[in-house]
Amino acid sequence: MVFLIRFIRKNLFLIVYLLLMIFSTGQVVRFNIYQQSYYFNTSSAFFNGMSRIKTDITDYFKLADVNKALLEENNKLKESSNENRKFSDTQQFIAKDSSGNKKYSYLTANVVQFTTHLQNNFITIDKGSNQGVKKDMAVLSPSGIAGIVIDVSPDFSLVLSVINSQFKATPMIPAANFRDGSVSWNGKDPTVIQLNGVSRFEKIATGMEVVTSNYSVKFPSGVPIGKILNVKQSGGSSFYDIDVKLSTDFRKLSHVYVVNYRHSSQIDTLNRRAKRGN
Repeated sequence: MVFLIRFIRKNLFLIVYLLLMIFSTGQVVRFNIYQQSYYFNTSSAFFNGMSRIKTDITDYFKLADVNKALLEENNKLKESSNENRKFSDTQQFIAKDSSGNKKYSYLTANVVQFTTHLQNNFITIDKGSNQGVKKDMAVLSPSGIAGIVIDVSPDFSLVLSVINSQFKATPMIPAANFRDGSVSWNGKDPTVIQLNGVSRFEKIATGMEVVTSNYSVKFPSGVPIGKILNVKQSGGSSFYDIDVKLSTDFRKLSHVYVVNYRHSSQIDTLNRRAKRGN
């Protein structure tokens, strides 16, 4: 004990420096999305290797849940009347638009790392630029939305999770014919997301399904987001406070689908032209 006290006293300035350095670095990474992305990529070689081992073990114990999710997903696809969605004999399946041209293609990927307990959560998947993944591609789970690709390496990609304070998406409530507002996460419950910008004059009720809007650029329309959990009227505000129970259980996420929207480059070009015009 005496030796420890002497050691601390002798190296006090170095210890304080190291503690402050670790704390400041953690704060920079925590509150800056670019630094978060850089951290995840520079440390991916080690963590992805460790995560693969962890994933192999945990996946074995999650086989029952995964099989159940796959059965439910396949059942929905079989019952769907959307004839434009077809499966190929590869890991990709394709959706076509009304003119018969390919509109979306979906690439399956395994989740090798994820968090759910932070304010800014991310997902790392085992597909990257070598497999055709690009930044800003939407990512879906078997049961709903999962996030947006924000960074890509040759064989891995970093996904901004729905349960991240930076995430936003355009929602739609078919039962209320509502297509406005946005969904975002308040950093609290990883199973609940918030629906913002809904006027208190809208006929909204608990249990209504919330899906992605046809106004969404990144996500295909009609992808489940969740179901309305509660609707509250706050003070003198003209908008509801709405919580939505997420369709995706991020604590059990093991595989996802990366969405490639064929017309995204054309839309990006038009948006750039519009900005230059302003």
